[in-house]
Amino acid sequence: MKIFGRLAVLVVGLMLTNLAFSDSPYPTKPIKFVVAYAPGGGTDIIARVIGQELAKAWNTPVVIENRPGAGSNVGTQVVARSAPDGYTILVTSSPFAINPTLYKNAGYNASRDFVPIINAGHSPTILVVHPSVPANNLQEFIALAKVQSLSYSSAGIGTVPFLTGEYLLKTKAGIDIVHAPYGGAGPALNAVVAGHVPVGSLAFATPGLENWISTGKLKAIVVTSTKRLASLPTVATASESGFPGYVDVSWIGFLAPAGTPKEITTKMNLEMGRILQLPAIKDQLEKIGFEWQPNTAAEFSSFIQEEITRWAEIVKVTGAKAD
Repeated sequence: MKIFGRLAVLVVGLMLTNLAFSDSPYPTKPIKFVVAYAPGGGTDIIARVIGQELAKAWNTPVVIENRPGAGSNVGTQVVARSAPDGYTILVTSSPFAINPTLYKNAGYNASRDFVPIINAGHSPTILVVHPSVPANNLQEFIALAKVQSLSYSSAGIGTVPFLTGEYLLKTKAGIDIVHAPYGGAGPALNAVVAGHVPVGSLAFATPGLENWISTGKLKAIVVTSTKRLASLPTVATASESGFPGYVDVSWIGFLAPAGTPKEITTKMNLEMGRILQLPAIKDQLEKIGFEWQPNTAAEFSSFIQEEITRWAEIVKVTGAKAD
C-alpha cells in the first residue's frame, strides 16, 4: 500500500507538472538563435527572416547570435551545452550531419545532443566558371580538366559544395582538381568572379550568385537539383550530364538541445511552418534560391539520420578530412 501510495503521488505530481507546463505562457523571455555561421550567408538570412516574424507573432524578442568557427562546430557545441528550455536554438546547415564523420572530434553527437525542430529550406549546388574558362557544360568541363590543371573554390571544408567537388568531380568524374577553401560562400564566389580561381562549387542560394550568372560575369555549367532550375532553364542537371540520379542539396534547419520539451519544439515547428508559408516570406526566400516543403520535427529527424549515413559514406569514399 505504501508503494502504491508513493506511485499515486508521483503520477499526480507528473500530471500537475504537465498541466502547469501546458498552461505556462511560453515564451516568457527572449529567445536566442545561435547561427553557426558568419553574418550574411543563407543560414544567417533565414534565421533573421524567421526570427523577425516569430518575434512579432509571439511578442517576444528573438536575438540572433552568430557563432562561426570550425566549420560550424563552434556554434553547434555552444547550443549542445545550453539549457534545454526552448530559449537557445541552433540554426545550422548540412555540415551538422557531415562534420561528425569529417572531423576526428566535432564536439557533439548529431543524433543524441539535439532534437530537430524544422527543416527551413534547401538549395542545390551549382558549379560555375569564370568566362575565360572554355567550357559551357559539365562534359566540356571534365574534358578540359583532364588536360589542364584547374582549382575550385568553396565556402570551406565540410560544406555540401565542397563534397560535391570531391565526390562528383574528383571521384565520379575522375578529374584531378585542387580545392581552394574560403571562409564563407561570399569570398568563394568573389574569388571566381575576380578570376583568382577558375571554378566555384557553391550553393545556388549564395547571395549575389544568380546576378553574376545573369550578367555574364560567371557561366553556370551544372546544377545538382532533381530538375532544372526555373531561373536557369538552360543549365543541365548532373543527372542529365552523365551522372544519373546524382542529387545533393544544402539545407538549413533549426534544432534545440536534447531534452527540450516536445511541446516547445512542436509549437516552434508549427509557427515556423506558418511563417515559411507566408507569401511574402516564401517569395523572398525563393528569390535567393531556397525551396521549402512543410515538414514535422519527426520528419526532419528522419531526414537528418539519412543525411548522416549518406555523407558518412561519401566522406569515406572520397577520403575527405577536415583535421
